Amino acid sequence: MKIVDDNILVHITKKNRVNRFLFLVIGAFIVALIYNCFIVPNDLVFGGIGGLAIIVNKVFNININLFINVVTVFLIILSLILMGIKHTSYSIVGFAVYTIMINITSPISNLVNVKFDSFLFAVIINSIIMGFGYGLIYRTGFNTGGSDSIVQIIQHFFHLPMGQVSNLINGIIVVIGAVNFGLIKTIYAIIFLKIMNYISDYIILGVSTSKLCYIKTKHTKEVEQYLQDHLSTGYSLIESTNGVGFLRKPIIFIVVPNDYFYHLKEEVLKIDESAKFISSDCYTVENGHMNKIIKI
Repeated sequence: MKIVDDNILVHITKKNRVNRFLFLVIGAFIVALIYNCFIVPNDLVFGGIGGLAIIVNKVFNININLFINVVTVFLIILSLILMGIKHTSYSIVGFAVYTIMINITSPISNLVNVKFDSFLFAVIINSIIMGFGYGLIYRTGFNTGGSDSIVQIIQHFFHLPMGQVSNLINGIIVVIGAVNFGLIKTIYAIIFLKIMNYISDYIILGVSTSKLCYIKTKHTKEVEQYLQDHLSTGYSLIESTNGVGFLRKPIIFIVVPNDYFYHLKEEVLKIDESAKFISSDCYTVENGHMNKIIKI
């Protein structure tokens, strides 16, 4: 299984290397520009090594770029020792590109002076732009090192969800920032972080236009008949048991557009009010036969 996984990884990383590197460069430039032109001048500590660098600069007067470079190099070396080159290579490339962009955009920050009447509006606009940049970076499979390396190391050894680890680290840094810069700026920083994460997720995943549904009901035939007569879309039946090998009941597996979802749920519950209905966002459906009703 290990050999198969390695071959799959090699196959994925060989795809569209030029385009992926180009998007990495564009994304890193956008992130570095917003960081130097908006984040640093306004002391917005929204997490990450960049946020920690702003705190250290205020408390110890250590150069921000120097701190970021030293800490990230240390973390990459630690990642190399603990996880090897395969798991660290994308952090090295991403960090190298991001460092170049930080140094390029640092002088630009003195020339760019865009002012908004509302600081909240400025936070929203810049968080959207920075989220777009991070989305481009993460979509290529790279990262900028820094706190991403910490998250990878913790996740690798303790098998914790990466989202939880990232939120914990960023939360600690935001709290430290609140102590040093006050509650108001911290609230703006949290707003910035939430919007940025939402936009980056949007760039990485796209828009969920459909719902993936699992339906377990005592009236399977009636639900099937409704799907055939009213939705005219395909579905699959998955054989299941109650976990101890008996009480076999099929589960209906179906993907429906978002605007059909609530209607489907209500109709299924009308047929069987005790039906078990599980759903999640569905971003892509590839290959196989797709009815025109599925807007993907």
